[in-house]
Amino acid sequence: MSIKKYLSLTLLAGLSWGAHAQTAIQGNASLVHLSLSQAVDIALQHNLTVKSYEVNLKNAELTYQQAKYNQLPSLGGNINQAASFGRSINPYTNGYDSRNINYNNVGLNANLTLFNGGQLRNTLLQNEFALKATQQDLQSMRENIALQVVLSYLSILNAEDQLSIAQAQTEITKLQIDRTQKLVTAGTLPVSNVLDLKAQLANEESNVVSFQSSLDINKLTLQQLLNDSSIRMFDLQRIQVPVPSSKAYDLSVDAIYAKALEIQPLVRAADFRVQGASKGVAVAKAFRLPTLSMSGSWSANQSNALRTIELLGTQTVNLGSVAIGGTSYPVSTVQPKYGEGSTVGYFDQLNNTQNKVISLNLNIPIFAKYANRTRVTQAGLQKENAEIEAERARLTLRQNIEQAYVNMVNAANKYEASSTQVSALEESFRASESRFNAGTIDFVSYNLQKTNLDKARLALIQVKYDFVFRTKILDYYQGKSLTF
Repeated sequence: MSIKKYLSLTLLAGLSWGAHAQTAIQGNASLVHLSLSQAVDIALQHNLTVKSYEVNLKNAELTYQQAKYNQLPSLGGNINQAASFGRSINPYTNGYDSRNINYNNVGLNANLTLFNGGQLRNTLLQNEFALKATQQDLQSMRENIALQVVLSYLSILNAEDQLSIAQAQTEITKLQIDRTQKLVTAGTLPVSNVLDLKAQLANEESNVVSFQSSLDINKLTLQQLLNDSSIRMFDLQRIQVPVPSSKAYDLSVDAIYAKALEIQPLVRAADFRVQGASKGVAVAKAFRLPTLSMSGSWSANQSNALRTIELLGTQTVNLGSVAIGGTSYPVSTVQPKYGEGSTVGYFDQLNNTQNKVISLNLNIPIFAKYANRTRVTQAGLQKENAEIEAERARLTLRQNIEQAYVNMVNAANKYEASSTQVSALEESFRASESRFNAGTIDFVSYNLQKTNLDKARLALIQVKYDFVFRTKILDYYQGKSLTF
């Protein structure tokens, strides 16, 4: 079997093994097969930061809803029950009464703001913009987590490919050792060639351990992003990554930035906060204006001191006397006699004691110790700060896109150069291998050629995935799907 054919078979076997590699911490848990979209969904479902942002969104929704309710009239009721013992004031006669008196009062109060300088309306709009900003914050966090999962997913595939290359190198070296051992046995080559190849194999096996460690770390990173305790052991579905090309991305930096300005959640959130701060200024100015409100109330009371009056009969009342002809005659009259009856019924008392009031109230601010002026100034500063943050978000976005674009182009160029280098080194290595097997060059020259080829192959894998990383970042800024 030729070295080239053996390398191809080993690479395929290595890739298959890499796709099913397990991390050292996974134990005996059942194997879970994950696609990229599944990994993103699981991470979004279990990420604690996303859950915290979702709670913030619910709170913002409640705040906005309450701002709407604040425009409605208010209505309240009250019930008071009192009892006095001993010498008490009768609430109906306003005189002292020696008996125990119970007193009950019920009432309703309503209030409606007719005008307050637009404070309620602008507060509602301010909370609406705050709600929209919070929605964008959540969307930004979800997209950021998705991007992290994609990059981690690709890092694992990159590590698997590099591990496969390293394992293939050791297999080639083992095959070379077998061939060289036969030539040494036949007396064609010195025994030092076998010893040199065994030393090289030991170094390559050390590299395999290093690449395996990198794979384990990358898998642990993805596992932590998933944050799902039921997933302890997994393998990833292989994806077809694009071949790097400096012409693969048709959009310019300006075009990407223009698109990102329209859809990037962080920029939209910053703009909503600027609009909310503008409404905050309007709310602060409203405190300078009069407030007109209408209120109404209804009240009634009841007490055991109010009793019915009963006719007990008649009585003769002596009015005095008159003198007629020197003789005094008594004067009297017959009057009805009344007595205290039973307590008047509860609802009868409420009906008879109703008090209804409706009023218009105008509150005019005259001097509030400069509190209103300070409030307006602070609201203006908050708006200015929101505008600065919005500008900072745009600047950061622009810089990140420019950096990602340059990195993408550089990665594509590096891939083209590395691909050419690998092709040239493969040809050179085949020639060196033939000459080494024939004994026309020493081990040092052979090993140098093989080492250069191995490094070039590993670099080619690395730069390929680096290109994919950069393109996915540019896709992220444009709101494109992060899956393949």
